[in-house]
Amino acid sequence: MNLEKIKCFVDIVKYNSFTKAAQENYITQAAISQQIASMEAELGFPLFVRSKRGFTVTDSGKSFYESSLRLLALYSRSLSRARCIAHNLSGYISLGIWPGLDTTHTYRVIQRLLQAYPSMQITIRPGTPTELFHKYTVGKLAMAIAMPYDFSDNTISDAVIEPLLTCGWRLFVSRDHPLAQFDAVDIADIRNEKFAVQGEESIGFQTYNLTVTEQMLNHHALSPAFVVPNFDTQQMLVATNQAVMLLPECCHPTVPALFQSIRLTGYPETCTFSAIWRSHSASPVLLAYAALLKEYFAARSAGACAFPPLDAASFPACFGENARAEA
Repeated sequence: MNLEKIKCFVDIVKYNSFTKAAQENYITQAAISQQIASMEAELGFPLFVRSKRGFTVTDSGKSFYESSLRLLALYSRSLSRARCIAHNLSGYISLGIWPGLDTTHTYRVIQRLLQAYPSMQITIRPGTPTELFHKYTVGKLAMAIAMPYDFSDNTISDAVIEPLLTCGWRLFVSRDHPLAQFDAVDIADIRNEKFAVQGEESIGFQTYNLTVTEQMLNHHALSPAFVVPNFDTQQMLVATNQAVMLLPECCHPTVPALFQSIRLTGYPETCTFSAIWRSHSASPVLLAYAALLKEYFAARSAGACAFPPLDAASFPACFGENARAEA
């Protein structure tokens, strides 16, 4: 018995048709019938019960079908791994992602990458933009996804920056805030609100928050009421209804249920998230991941879904044993 015969049997059950299975395997219906007869003789039990109205799968055939699916899947994975090794497409890469970004999208791309390169080992390292910048500069990350101006250090002369996603800003308030009842507010109507931002001494969001603060002060005559050292403190002030805050549309607080997200009008500024990697040390798999990221976000910007959606509850288990997320 060979894999070709097993695949023919699986396709017959899958399509509930000898004719369709024969077409899928580019053989005649007579030939596929001969293949099944040969399998049944070798196995010692019938796979199908034939009648004038068609056929049904026997109980033994159903059991063999489930085992055959696992066998074909194992063969496919083994072949892919061997090909990756033969073409130097195996190994290990570490990816840095800011957890404030909606990582559902980047995880979809990682799943697609592992389907193409199943022998890869991927580590996901979450971190703030500054933390990612540090890990990137000391060689702990093959790629980071963050705001590019956090990676503008002159020591990174060979950095490749690929823009992925540009988005506007949203206002986040407590569920108990009077503005929580509105779907949208104009920036001119919230000038008296108490804004919480992070200052120059904050850990991880310096560039992001200085940019927001500059926009608020110089463009919209807004004055922050709280300048805090970290994102947790900023969120605490907003969640307890002592302040409000601005975040990019493609980001979210640590515990979204504590906040109401409100669309901003009259605030045209945008921010861009990019993939950053070193050109001289980019492996074929890393370049493949960069290409998949670009393809996915281009389709998303066009209103399409490039890859099938994932159940967020399955992260990171959906990656199997080849990917893991670090705290």
